Amino acid sequence: MSVRNWFRILCAVAALAACGKNPVEDTPVSQPGLAETFSEWPAYQGIDYDFLEDYAMPAMPSKNMTGAVTGEAWRYDQGWFTFVQGKKANALVKGKEASAKRMLEQLNEDFRYLREEMGWLPDRNAMEGYRSTVYLYGSGLSTDNEPNTATGGWQSSVFKDGKEYPMLLLSYYPVYCFDPACEYSDKDYHTYNVTHEGIHCLFSSRPGGKKISWFHEGCDVWLQRAMNIRRGTTKPADIEFGWLASGTVLAPFIPIECYGGWKSDGSWGPPDWMIHSTGDNRNILGGVQYSEVFPSFMELSVGDGAIKWIWEHCQGYLLDALSAPMGEDQVKRMILEFRSRVALCDLGIYSNALKKLYNNYWNQKVESEGSLKCNPWNMTPYAATSAGEDGWLIPEERTLPGWTGANIIPIKVSGNKATVTFDPGQEADMVCQLCWRTSDGTPVYAEPFESGSCTVILQGKQPANGVVFAVVCNRTYKYTSALLKKHFSYRIALGEGTDGTAPVTTKWFNYDQKVN
Repeated sequence: MSVRNWFRILCAVAALAACGKNPVEDTPVSQPGLAETFSEWPAYQGIDYDFLEDYAMPAMPSKNMTGAVTGEAWRYDQGWFTFVQGKKANALVKGKEASAKRMLEQLNEDFRYLREEMGWLPDRNAMEGYRSTVYLYGSGLSTDNEPNTATGGWQSSVFKDGKEYPMLLLSYYPVYCFDPACEYSDKDYHTYNVTHEGIHCLFSSRPGGKKISWFHEGCDVWLQRAMNIRRGTTKPADIEFGWLASGTVLAPFIPIECYGGWKSDGSWGPPDWMIHSTGDNRNILGGVQYSEVFPSFMELSVGDGAIKWIWEHCQGYLLDALSAPMGEDQVKRMILEFRSRVALCDLGIYSNALKKLYNNYWNQKVESEGSLKCNPWNMTPYAATSAGEDGWLIPEERTLPGWTGANIIPIKVSGNKATVTFDPGQEADMVCQLCWRTSDGTPVYAEPFESGSCTVILQGKQPANGVVFAVVCNRTYKYTSALLKKHFSYRIALGEGTDGTAPVTTKWFNYDQKVN
């Protein structure tokens, strides 16, 4: 039976018998079974969606919405978009066609590509025959009461006839950044982010995704980057993940569905920012919801259609909602696959972006950015362990994984095989997988196992730098408030062919380099 067919059966029945799994007693078992290995994960089944199954792509609108906002003094129309100012607009942009024209040109071209080449519907305005609107924040419109020196920009909404219409609310600052006369050093950043806020309008216009605030930001970042890669404005070699994606990669114990990251009190942020959550954020990790790594993984492993399905059909929390079309076993496998592939920088065109992120934020100090203090932690994707009783290794308590989180334990190996034993104790939905890269870059994944011992044959696929990773992952995907303070414990033991754990301060992800 091929590895691919075997693994499909594994995911369907969760038997894991081929791994030689035995009940873990007080000491590691002595006769482990051999695990098959594979380099490619099987495809997912049961989820795909195209908006055009249920909607017709609208024609370019020719009218503007009026009556929803008062105080209009100047308007500029172009294609699918319109820009509205009040009479108190900042002098840098007041009645200035130079900035308005270039801003709307960018929006028209970006959203043309999203519609025509990637199949994304426009926002609710355009779906109902109105131009999508950009309002000037701080200009005297009824959208706000701010002065015309206020800065910032975001997606907001207006209401008409009891219905909500998303819109862009931009201050003079990002608008002026489009003016050819602008000399701001950060103008490229702000002009790029105007499209980001426009993408939020697309998401907010769909009936799904109302309880997944964490996915709003990261998916937005993913979609804009995917667009630029596909149309050639970003070359594959130049792909980089944003700095707020560092938590997903270097702190893999943080849950996937998390807004606010790892709190100073040790708890996790919830999936939706509107849910009350105690504890101050830790710097960098508090913005983990902006990470585009999980949507990028979904693009490669499940496909764009699955992401579109989320925005059309997801009425609850994301992973739980996905279990309806995909089934529980595939969702659990997806969680583990995500963690293991990120550990190996095995993410297709995004693999080098992962390596850049590892290198750029390696050893970054993480500490409280609020009033609730906590001990600093230096970022490393690898979990520290200490010796416990009878040869068991105990992972550091504060970085034990949350729900859908993982620990990555680097293990030094020698010889032609290696054995690791895993004990989840009383914890539910825990799984361990051994994986590594060979020196030529080939990813190797062993059959995951839920407890007991697993032996992998290394002959012919020796791990780079003599290190194998034990990825210990929690697969609890149904969110409840009780999970906000939950860290999942376990222990492991190292057997034949292992030479102890490898230092967690070494960059073992650099499989194509000699590291020690």
